[in-house]
Amino acid sequence: MESYKSSQRKFKLQEKRKVKQHLKEFYKGLNNMEVIATELRQMDVIFTEDNLQEYVTPLLGRDLDSMEKFVLLGKLNYKQELDEARDNVK
Repeated sequence: MESYKSSQRKFKLQEKRKVKQHLKEFYKGLNNMEVIATELRQMDVIFTEDNLQEYVTPLLGRDLDSMEKFVLLGKLNYKQELDEARDNVK
C-alpha cells in the first residue's frame, strides 16, 4: 500500500509533465506563426482580420483559431511598424 506522501509526489509529477507538454505545444505554435508571418511578409499585402484567413489557409492547411489570428496579426503589424519607423529615421 502506498503512503499518502508517495501518492502526492506521483500526482505532482504527473501535473508537472502535463504543464511541460502544454508549454511545448504553445511554443511550437508560436514558432509556426513566426514561420507563416515571414512567408506572408514576402507577399507585400496589407493584412486585416477579414482577409488574413484566405492567405493563411493554403499555407497552414487549416483555418486559424482566434488566438492564432491575434498572434499572427500582431507579428505582421509589429514588423510593419518597425519598417516604417526605420524609414522615418533615414
